[in-house]
Amino acid sequence: MNTVAESSALRAEIVDMLYANNRRSLMAAIVVMVALLLVQQPLINHTILGVWTGVFLTAYGARAFLTRQYEKDQQHALHSGRWLQWFRVSTGFCGVAWGLAGILLFPETDTAHQAFLIFALVGVSGAAIIIYSIDTLTSNLFSGGIVVFMIPRFIMHGSSVSLALAVLFIVYVIYVTLAGRSLALSLRENISLRIASNLDNQKVHQLAYYDFLTGLPNRRLLADRLNQAFARCARNQSYGAVLSLDLNNFKGLNDSKGHQAGDELLQQVAMRLQECLRKKDTIARMGGDEFIAVLDELSTDKAEAAAAAQVAAGKMMSVFSQPFQLQNTRYRTAPSIGICLFLGDHCSQADVLMRADIAMYQAKKSDNLNSIQMYDEATHPAIEMRATLENELAFALQANQFMLYYQVQVDAQQQPIGAEVLLRWQHPTLGMIPPDQFIPIAEATGEIVAIGQWVLAQACQQLKCWSHSAATASLQLSVNVSAIQFSQPDFVQIVTETVQASGCDPRRLCLELTESLIVKNLDEVIEKIDALKALGISFSLDDFGIGQSSLLVLKRLPLDELKIDRSFIKDIVYNSYDAFIVQTIINMGKNLGHSVIAEGVEMQQQVTLLQDMGCHCFQGYLFSRPLPLPAFEGSLLSATQPLSKPSHLQQAQALPGKA
Repeated sequence: MNTVAESSALRAEIVDMLYANNRRSLMAAIVVMVALLLVQQPLINHTILGVWTGVFLTAYGARAFLTRQYEKDQQHALHSGRWLQWFRVSTGFCGVAWGLAGILLFPETDTAHQAFLIFALVGVSGAAIIIYSIDTLTSNLFSGGIVVFMIPRFIMHGSSVSLALAVLFIVYVIYVTLAGRSLALSLRENISLRIASNLDNQKVHQLAYYDFLTGLPNRRLLADRLNQAFARCARNQSYGAVLSLDLNNFKGLNDSKGHQAGDELLQQVAMRLQECLRKKDTIARMGGDEFIAVLDELSTDKAEAAAAAQVAAGKMMSVFSQPFQLQNTRYRTAPSIGICLFLGDHCSQADVLMRADIAMYQAKKSDNLNSIQMYDEATHPAIEMRATLENELAFALQANQFMLYYQVQVDAQQQPIGAEVLLRWQHPTLGMIPPDQFIPIAEATGEIVAIGQWVLAQACQQLKCWSHSAATASLQLSVNVSAIQFSQPDFVQIVTETVQASGCDPRRLCLELTESLIVKNLDEVIEKIDALKALGISFSLDDFGIGQSSLLVLKRLPLDELKIDRSFIKDIVYNSYDAFIVQTIINMGKNLGHSVIAEGVEMQQQVTLLQDMGCHCFQGYLFSRPLPLPAFEGSLLSATQPLSKPSHLQQAQALPGKA
């Protein structure tokens, strides 16, 4: 084992295995004891039988009591060293009890009964050595107790037959001990590998979902916790709240005292905030000096919920009353806190977080720097804009306001191998609306189903057109599928009919799914994927690494590709944590038999590092921004060498973002 944590985990599991077998071994020991007493009692003095029975019951009674105490210890894994020592002592005592049977229950005048006695002890010792082989000392204590007490009796008072049996017994014990050690070594190695794998998974999870500086949940885990709070509040029709906290003049501290002082302050703030909230509440660090608290199930009454949120904000504010100790100096600071209530099913994550931020910035603008501000819908036009977009979105498809952009995907030689289809909304009066503004609205209203079908039909028609040209016939198109669209009962039928109607080659079509989709109704998801893969369509898991899918889920899914989320690629060159996560994802993809593509690639250093890690497919601004169809096809036809940075024309025509 390489670390103290792995060694402790291995020891704890070994101890658990030893104690887990106690009940069965106790029952087996009692059966053998009763058999010995019944068979030997005609030849052995009853007083001696009583003495041995008392020793036996004392030894195994102590073992049973010890097992019961171990099971009652809720933290026995933390005390595994102590429990192992007690187990060894009790096992040695039990071995001595069986060894005494070889002395006290030995019939000097009856060779057959001597043979029965040694036969019983052979069975007991052989079974025990195998059971206890996972811990060599435990096994040796048990078998040693039998051999040390029993063998002299057989040698000094036994017949030639019993003497031969004793020698065979010793040989048997040695053989079984050696075999048991080989088994134990293999078992220990398997346990060690599993523990190391679990610890690695925990490390990856810690890096992916927790802030490395403060240990608080990061924005990825916050999104999951907020979803859970939404669900609980919607189910109970109770209000929750999101509190956005930002430290005042944090930049001034970094500028005057250095980043180390700033880091120390953030760590101490995190500790104080954790202590002042309820255990079921979540406090997360969004980045910089911004913290987000999620309080759910405050009250079914909005006014009472608002009052409870104000009380919680007051507690958060109070932790700043005492100065912070930074680098041998005392430092005082105060936060600004914004509050936004939510009911669960009446708003989205983005809306709630945005409103809490708006309220927090309003608090910053107030005369009182350490103020608490509740979000007021009447004072913010963002709600009106969302309502406008929701209304306009209902007619956008009929009015032909949507258009498709294409972002190239390249191989290791930076040659085009395909593209991802990206949706854009060109509104006649509002202009180009970013996907991150209208896609959540489309999903909330259900419009995403019709929009998604339109995108799929356009992509299939484009594949058919490209099949007539040698320059584009081999390209693959990736189309994003929303969870709502995929969950439609007739999804497979619609995709099949769309592909067949277009006449395109389904092998050139790749559907991108999100992790949030696959963790629900897994069997149904697999059934739909298998049905479409039978047509030749491939599947990619989009934004991999930011969702909740387990290795078991990924193992079952018949995927073709994993797409590493851009959030991991962004700082891969400078951030060892992101690099470690990306390497783990690439290795995982290879082990599962999936190809791996990285999105959000913007620098050649990222390409070099990704290639060294084993990833050879890329997508990002380094190669091209998303382009309208004419510009995209023009870039393909004019490409006489590997793609490089996007041209000024591409940059002018393209818009960032992804639908």
